[in-house]
Amino acid sequence: MGRKLVLFGFWLLGYALGFFAWLVRSPVLSFIENFGLSADAAGALITGFAGSLVMLVGVIMWSYLSGSS
Repeated sequence: MGRKLVLFGFWLLGYALGFFAWLVRSPVLSFIENFGLSADAAGALITGFAGSLVMLVGVIMWSYLSGSS
């Protein structure tokens, strides 16, 4: 698989996850704020989780697609 295609895949996955997070932000922020966090801290928590999820999926995909030669 070409390097440009892999980079495009990472970009597309991150974009899709970010867009989905934007769509569901209100109920998720309200739920997290119930635990006493401010809106900024809740947003940072959601962003960190989304970023870690994108990287985890990316590394798993890379490990399966690269295979051992």
